[in-house]
Amino acid sequence: MTSPEIKLIAVDLDGTLLREDHTTLSEANRQALTRAAARGVEIVVATGRSISAVAPQVLELPFLRYFITCNGSMTTDREGHILRAAPLPLPIAEELLTHLTGMGGFPIQLYADQKMYLSRADWENRDALHLPPFHLKALFSSQESIVDSLWERMHRPGSHLEKINLPYLLPQQKAAIKAWLSQRFGDAVRAVSTMESNLELTDREASKGAALQALCEMLALPMAQVMALGDADNDIGMLQAAGIGVAMGNAYPETQAAARWVTRTNEEDGVACAIERFLP
Repeated sequence: MTSPEIKLIAVDLDGTLLREDHTTLSEANRQALTRAAARGVEIVVATGRSISAVAPQVLELPFLRYFITCNGSMTTDREGHILRAAPLPLPIAEELLTHLTGMGGFPIQLYADQKMYLSRADWENRDALHLPPFHLKALFSSQESIVDSLWERMHRPGSHLEKINLPYLLPQQKAAIKAWLSQRFGDAVRAVSTMESNLELTDREASKGAALQALCEMLALPMAQVMALGDADNDIGMLQAAGIGVAMGNAYPETQAAARWVTRTNEEDGVACAIERFLP
């Protein structure tokens, strides 16, 4: 079967474009994206991160014009203009934070206005709470992200509440939270994982797939001419929506099952491999 001409590539960061250190963009991947952009292909970052936490090596790529962040809660252009937003409604965010704080025993991060926030109490207990190293690096670099109260930060006037992230959960904690979410909110809250131990909570309208489709409508590009690459269950929607969905060799089994093609791992320049395969 002949593949359609690719006009846009949507690429996840952690576990996909970046190495396992969550920071390094390999030269092979950089060159492959640069070659595609030189041919007129739009390159779009689609990540669970906020724009403020996107790796500097990625932000420095001059051809990037659009960013889908916080699992599709926010789509912005390079100048920071909001093109699409699907924030958590404040009443739902309030109930989530109240319930999760009451459970205790795990860290809670609030993503608001394209920044990640952590309570001072969790920060001071960070070693015991197993915060991911790349999260710690982001928090260390911006101490304004450490706040006395997530509740107070949530109620800052005019805030976009993109996501509540639970970066480290024990299996029984994760199962209990997912069961409560389903019982209490049905499909009003979307819960996805980007790592085995985490859970990321957004509004139902926030997904990489929905955000990618909306961006392509704005750009007048058919989804058949889109290639999307990812590794986790928050990538499944965009892999299914794209004309060519590519899962990484290190992707979750369910993500690979949703893809048209499986490339090499993120440690083996799988993004470059896929671009060479579909944009020869």
